[in-house]
Amino acid sequence: MKSKKNKILIRVIVVILIISTIIYPSIRSKINQKIHEDFIENIGQHALSSNVMIIQENYKKEENMSTNSISAGASGAIFLKEGNKYFALTAAHVIENRADVDKTSIIVMGHNDLDFKDYLNSGGEFRGISNYYKQFPKGEVEYYNEKYDLAIVSFYSDKDYKVLSISDKSPQYGDIVATISNPERNRNNITAGKIMSRNPKPFGDEDGRIQYPVIRHTALISEGSSGSGLLNENLEIIGINLGGRENLIGQYISGLAMPSDRIIDFLVEWKR
Repeated sequence: MKSKKNKILIRVIVVILIISTIIYPSIRSKINQKIHEDFIENIGQHALSSNVMIIQENYKKEENMSTNSISAGASGAIFLKEGNKYFALTAAHVIENRADVDKTSIIVMGHNDLDFKDYLNSGGEFRGISNYYKQFPKGEVEYYNEKYDLAIVSFYSDKDYKVLSISDKSPQYGDIVATISNPERNRNNITAGKIMSRNPKPFGDEDGRIQYPVIRHTALISEGSSGSGLLNENLEIIGINLGGRENLIGQYISGLAMPSDRIIDFLVEWKR
């Protein structure tokens, strides 16, 4: 009888663990959103336009025909403006050239620019996906460094976008943070959380060749959030999101970001 009860108890525990892994990220995110709603509102009012969407248009020639495709898009954070030229930080892997294409160009969309799908859903007339994206600024890669997995993309625009400062203080364990990103083509998503790392931890490519120290945080991100800005309560960039950790069923449970002290080192190398 005792053995049977133990087996039932183990099964109950397993079921609870499975359910927890499924619903925990969303529950924690909802709690964070509620607790930090004033912070989120402040970002929405004063920093939202710093968020850009970075898209790659890929071209390939095959025999007597050529094809092109548009990437799903990633994120970037504007940190500098010179005249009508903006500079945005993003992840280096966002602007990597694919090996199976002949040419790649970068398109930068402002926070209130509609992507092709949203344009059609709002009643826009179909005119071809490539023709649609011609109206947006072309991006230029100013600098990138795989050591940091960071890149700088510039673009020209007469629109007035928010330019964020980069924090001169390193993020600390327990700091309240928020990120603005474009996860899975959802635009300008603002999520809040806390820094989980007491010290940056190595994180790198699959081969282990490049290992860079990153911080973990609980501001929920997902595919498309790479390159987005992680902000402190002063609306300064305290990190750039590079990826995230997933649970057993592939849900993001924490974000991984390059901290501001390393971003400053990256920018110093850019200016040399």
